[in-house]
Amino acid sequence: MKKILNLKKLAAVFAALALFVPTVFAEFTDMAGVGSEMRSAVETMVEKRYINGTSETEFSPFKPISRAELAAVMLRILNKMDNTLECPFTDVTRYDWYYYAAASSHKEGLITGFDDGTFRGNDSITKEQLIAVLARMLISLNGTPVPDIELTYSDGVSEWAVDYVKIAKNEGITTERTDNTFGGGDAVSRGNAAVMIMRTYDKIAGKLEYDSFVGENAEPLPMPTPEPKKIIVLDAGHGKSSWEMSDEEKLDDGWIYNENTGNWGEWRHWKSWTTWQDCGGSGCSGRAPAGSGCWYPMANGDRDIEPDINLSNVNYAKQYLEQMGYEVRLSRPTADDNPSMTKRLVYCYPNNDTSQPPDADLFVCVHSNAGGGRGSAYIALDGYYDQAGIKDTYVQDGNTLGQYINDAIVANTSLSAYSGGRYNALPELVLFCKCPITIAYLEIGFFDNSGDLAILRSESEQIGRSIAEGIDRYCKEFLN
Repeated sequence: MKKILNLKKLAAVFAALALFVPTVFAEFTDMAGVGSEMRSAVETMVEKRYINGTSETEFSPFKPISRAELAAVMLRILNKMDNTLECPFTDVTRYDWYYYAAASSHKEGLITGFDDGTFRGNDSITKEQLIAVLARMLISLNGTPVPDIELTYSDGVSEWAVDYVKIAKNEGITTERTDNTFGGGDAVSRGNAAVMIMRTYDKIAGKLEYDSFVGENAEPLPMPTPEPKKIIVLDAGHGKSSWEMSDEEKLDDGWIYNENTGNWGEWRHWKSWTTWQDCGGSGCSGRAPAGSGCWYPMANGDRDIEPDINLSNVNYAKQYLEQMGYEVRLSRPTADDNPSMTKRLVYCYPNNDTSQPPDADLFVCVHSNAGGGRGSAYIALDGYYDQAGIKDTYVQDGNTLGQYINDAIVANTSLSAYSGGRYNALPELVLFCKCPITIAYLEIGFFDNSGDLAILRSESEQIGRSIAEGIDRYCKEFLN
């Protein structure tokens, strides 16, 4: 249960929030009815860049303050943070905004976490825990002793917190209740936390190296020029069944009606050394799976439950990639879509304008397998591809990307590796033959296997996160 903060260690925990632009106090619309001390405390802390609103117009004074938020405030006051650390807490990932705050907090002994190795950054801070943090600041910076006083709260104080509460009470830090209860286990609101923090600040301000986070009279720190975001196209395989679509819907989704074959579909290739010029059955590489040709019938892609599985995995991957700072485009954003493979590729281009060079960095197809088997694999590119503009390393790059993603899926979920994680039988896929950028094609689990299907349904978030991790690993190694 130790959640107490050592002053020097408060600093490292919460620098993640330091990059947020603070809201001007006057803009808060939810502070009109609070007491004068709370209003003054919030106003001062906002001006000093110690705390921010929950939105541009709200402070949320009655919302409980979390462990991570408190740490951020205290670190801003102390101007401490180390963003080179590895975070040891088992429930904190690099995609949590407070990753370095938690790591710094652990290093400095401010908020040390729980016996089970967790940080629980989103949990509310209790009054006793907050008082412990503030009292330790007084001890560390001012040498404040534990006074010889008696606590007479009717509901008592936890044994571990008694000395801290004595200090806080004697120094006038704690907020008191008219019914003589202390409420040590109750969550502390953002407004009440601001009051107690500012009472403490007034007693330690002379010992701080800085009197505000940026400096009251200093110009705000310039915002760094952001690097262009890497652009990832995520393709949730398959979609709405062809028999459910009208001819107009099929045309809108990029499918072609072939008078010669009497069905809907698309051409598997571009004319050699071009893009956006369908082969029409000649003048191309002619690569196709055994028994097939240049024409790909739309009905070959009809599936029952797989489209929803793929879309769920893609949506979670999108969520995590965006948290990492990537721009994500979905080639099939809803269950009512079923674009042709050719139309899915327009998302590789700025504003879907195929007359421009592609601006996306990676195209990742997310599917689930069928036909007997278990586990996850990527489909390997191999052989000769002749669409214009692809790199000499098109095959190698796509296979590396596919491997990284599949390795992450196998490592982070209950799915095993199918066929060693690499499936070599289908290098002639339409998307392989037409994609203008690095592409990976995943077959994640077998939806017709009850065991895999249960995993696909229960671990979709882990799968999506693993897709994001594999993409992130590839980008850091090859695209930076």
